[in-house]
Amino acid sequence: MMRGIRQAASPRGVLNPMSVLAALLILAVIWVPSHASARDVSAIKASVENFAIPALEAFAGSTAALRDSISALCAAPSPDGLSEAQQNFTHATTDWAAVNILRIGPILEDNRLERILFWPDRRGVGLRQVQALLQNREPESATPSGLAQKSVAVQGLAALEFALYGNGSDELASEADTFRCRFAHAAGTNISAIAGELVTEWQGPEGFAEIWMRPGADNPFFRDEKEALGALVSLFSNGLEFYDTMELGSFLGSTAKKDRPKRALFRRSDGTLAMLQTGLEDFRALYDVSGLAELLPESSKWIDDSVRFGFRHPIAALDSLSGPPADLLSDPEQRSKLVFVRTTVRAMMGNFGDDMTAALGLTANFSSLDGD
Repeated sequence: MMRGIRQAASPRGVLNPMSVLAALLILAVIWVPSHASARDVSAIKASVENFAIPALEAFAGSTAALRDSISALCAAPSPDGLSEAQQNFTHATTDWAAVNILRIGPILEDNRLERILFWPDRRGVGLRQVQALLQNREPESATPSGLAQKSVAVQGLAALEFALYGNGSDELASEADTFRCRFAHAAGTNISAIAGELVTEWQGPEGFAEIWMRPGADNPFFRDEKEALGALVSLFSNGLEFYDTMELGSFLGSTAKKDRPKRALFRRSDGTLAMLQTGLEDFRALYDVSGLAELLPESSKWIDDSVRFGFRHPIAALDSLSGPPADLLSDPEQRSKLVFVRTTVRAMMGNFGDDMTAALGLTANFSSLDGD
């Protein structure tokens, strides 16, 4: 589970309202007249204070540690220094799993989502650009300001993973101040800076957290409790669809012949399985703290039972797996468990996108993957 989700945090900072507009374009919800109460807002408040803010702060902390460990590695290269930077990379990607659920608000502004992680990358555009960058060794590409002007494909976690784990990464343990290390530090610095921006823009009296928790006639983005609640439910329905289609579906094919293990996220750092495990655990953590189950009418309590089944059994299945994507897919028993995870995740998509939205008087407008 995401490191750092232990207690609520108090708001601070300022939000650019355009980030909220971007969020609504992705997580649009049509209001269906229905009785609304303060209980709807309580679900938003609990989700923000007990999940969103701690998740953002944990990611900001782990990316700062990653940045600093790369800086130390560049100054004094050693096998231990490289190992520490790689461990901090793993911590950052683990914390990213929770932030990845929060595809709403500031992360959708200024290409922040793509700058943190350019993925999926089915055509390998990012890899080719990173390899070319490391070969050409243009000085500006190895500074945070210069790298920030480059393609989003070379700025984020996927690019940094190749720098730390890809072909040629051994030089980081033995050669001081190499171009590759300066590039890695620039990428780590930019990721850390974006993580800090997210914390700032969620917090404060005009931050996204306050806007989401205080719907009303004078709120141009959430006119009432139902719109705010609909955005929360959409995090689950759209987020689980992304999990199925992109995170799992990137390498697990509809048949074994269509499997693509080399397309798995974080395969070089051996983080694919951890990302899948942590992702579902964080979805469950958000569901638990939100109290959405308490809003369901008695006749719809079965939805909660179905959702809890949907989290419990796939998480247990993932916990029983081991090995990189190629090993998972080549072992029929392990592959069958991945298929089971996909099946139950798809059932939960329906639980949130159809069953829960109907039970709570909401109608999701469209999927976040429609491209509309």
